[in-house]
Amino acid sequence: MIKSLIADELKILRCDTHIVECAAQWDERTSITAAVDHAPASTLDADSLERLVLAMRVADVFHLRDSGLQDYLLRFKTLGEWVELIQHTRTIGSRHLTFFTSGSSGQPKACAHCWETLLAEVQHCGELFAATLGQPIQRIIALVPAHHIYGCLFSVILADWLQVPVIRNQAALIHCQARTLQAGDLILGFPFLWKQLARQAQPFPQHVLGVTSTSPCEAETIRQLKHQGLSAMVELYGASETAGIGVRTDPKQPFALLPRWQRTEGDALLECASGERYPLNDALAWHDDRQFIPNGRLDQAVQVGGINVFPQRIAAQFAALPEVEAARVRLMRPNEGDRLKAFIVPADSANHSEQLIDQLQHWCNQHLTAPERPRAFTIGAQLPSNAMGKDSDW
Repeated sequence: MIKSLIADELKILRCDTHIVECAAQWDERTSITAAVDHAPASTLDADSLERLVLAMRVADVFHLRDSGLQDYLLRFKTLGEWVELIQHTRTIGSRHLTFFTSGSSGQPKACAHCWETLLAEVQHCGELFAATLGQPIQRIIALVPAHHIYGCLFSVILADWLQVPVIRNQAALIHCQARTLQAGDLILGFPFLWKQLARQAQPFPQHVLGVTSTSPCEAETIRQLKHQGLSAMVELYGASETAGIGVRTDPKQPFALLPRWQRTEGDALLECASGERYPLNDALAWHDDRQFIPNGRLDQAVQVGGINVFPQRIAAQFAALPEVEAARVRLMRPNEGDRLKAFIVPADSANHSEQLIDQLQHWCNQHLTAPERPRAFTIGAQLPSNAMGKDSDW
């Protein structure tokens, strides 16, 4: 988990996605700062400012301040020493974990979770996974990062509880693409990736279980994967703020609330043990007090590759550009693709479509994250509307 966390932080600090691939070579001897006697692959080569940022993020995630030993992160020199410090502080201080939202709705939000609550969810889901597969889980193939709550729960905590090996990152993807899987494998994925695997139309070995989360997975994708031999797909519904909320093994059925939760009035859930109310990001359509269907985001976010993005906000950013009079952005329909698309009304009608699209794509590359960038642009004289003057699709 710490390698995933640090690689993600360095990727942001350096605007370098290659750092994630380098993380696979890190081990307990890897130096935090540059060292003359270390090979490039065995050092983070962090300067003083990067080291401070990394130490602060690690202290936040693992609650090192509860033990008062967070300053040792700046004294220790290797990843192994950092891991030993984390292990020690978890025996004398808080065992809680904090995860951070993506920040696509503003500043990233810190979401603290009680260790016992996370462990109870993992044990409940672990038993469900084995029962759904019809045999014990033997290995976890993790296609999701370990420092996100979904990845941490089921590729770190579950793996430790079951005492099974984990295959991660590029090696995990290669196993899935080549279908070099084995009975008892549990694949942790997300809808965009499941859709790509379904398009391969290659058979799965027997007794392989899929798990998906972060956004809705199309029923047709699940059907195709099962047709190719995937034993079952478990869908998990939750958020960074709440951890898991519901689970289902059939896309035609509603989600069942996990034991931790109880239905309450309004757009919130009640945690049974603490009595605390947790506001939800989605509206839920309830079938009864324990079963529900997510019924759309309350904040108008959509998900691209498992990341929340806000089409209205992106459209407003386009409209603020001098070259643009008005704009609209939406998620592509399933037959169009998996990304965003934009409709643009140019401020200057003489501006050629190709030239304007080139300008907008350049602006997107400079100011938007990859999931936020529309992959298709339509240029028109006015925003699309129907005969009654209401917004319409395009």
